[in-house]
Amino acid sequence: MRVPAALKLCYILIPATSFSANTMPLTFDDIVDISLELDPRNFAMRTPAGFTKDLQFAMEVLKEHDAPGGAGQIVRGVHMRLHAGSHVDAPEHNVRGGSQIHQLPLTLFIGDAIVADLRDSMPGKPITEIDLERAIGSDIRHGDRVLLRTDHNNSYDGGSDSWMKASPHLTIGATKWLIEKGAVVVGYDFYHGNDEPGAPRVFHNSRTLSEHGIITMPYLKNLDRITRQRAILIALPLNIIGAEAAPVRAVVLI
Repeated sequence: MRVPAALKLCYILIPATSFSANTMPLTFDDIVDISLELDPRNFAMRTPAGFTKDLQFAMEVLKEHDAPGGAGQIVRGVHMRLHAGSHVDAPEHNVRGGSQIHQLPLTLFIGDAIVADLRDSMPGKPITEIDLERAIGSDIRHGDRVLLRTDHNNSYDGGSDSWMKASPHLTIGATKWLIEKGAVVVGYDFYHGNDEPGAPRVFHNSRTLSEHGIITMPYLKNLDRITRQRAILIALPLNIIGAEAAPVRAVVLI
């Protein structure tokens, strides 16, 4: 999305721990929306063992424009899991007693991001620490938000078995690499629940990241539209109290 010239230069306030100065000029030419659309016609989620109910994304009209006494308004309601579409997972998602969404600092969700081009891992191949080192090893910084690009979600089909099977997976070594490099957020444009064969537990890599306080951001797309390896990510979660996850509208400034 092209932005007016007047908006291409603005100033943001970021804690000095994230940047070299408290106030920095932020220039950008484009805003790239990397959020997956939430459309009940083509979005669905798996309901694996342990769920007490199946809650798929759906909308319903609660008040029509022509409703008597309705002031000419339309109002819709949404049925959804907090994990529907592009969202962030707080540590509590995988760690009993872990931090919840409202307890996380907003600075996690705005700042430096780096894109790891991992298209060679399609379809269904492992993403190893060697792959990550080759893609971003010389450029990653402690505190980066890492966006894992495969372009798989650009043709997201509602989460079918074939989509899951074609999704790559992080190896245990790759997960450790991200932890050791100091990533604070890991975003995926493929199914983040796949593990390498023989992993010690279900969702091992996502759970390991959560155990180390790293935020996971699944269901991204359009990472191919980010024309620079480094950019600014903005992906603010809803301020929901007592929740393990929240939807985001994730965008990148380039």
